[in-house]
Amino acid sequence: MKELKVCILAAVLLLGACNGKSDDTSAPLAALQSPNAAENYGDQFWNDQLQRKTELWSKALNFCEQPDHKFLINCQPVLAAAAPRVPFSTTMPSNGPGSWPPASKDR
Repeated sequence: MKELKVCILAAVLLLGACNGKSDDTSAPLAALQSPNAAENYGDQFWNDQLQRKTELWSKALNFCEQPDHKFLINCQPVLAAAAPRVPFSTTMPSNGPGSWPPASKDR
């Protein structure tokens, strides 16, 4: 009889642990609202979510694009990941003679 009670107790504890488990999106979304910087949800995390086009990414971007949320510390990595990527030129413009603005020919 004691073994049965132990087995039932173990089963109840396991089921309770499963029901109390939150989904993977609740912690990162909650961190967006925190006034403290979330070390585990930074640039790399949000860039990965963007690349994978996850539902979490969509929810985070939607939250962070709201006017009241744009300046929250944990929205900064989300907004940075969403910013358009502008490729930089590998060559620098010349600063020597003939550079902009052109010399006047009327002199």
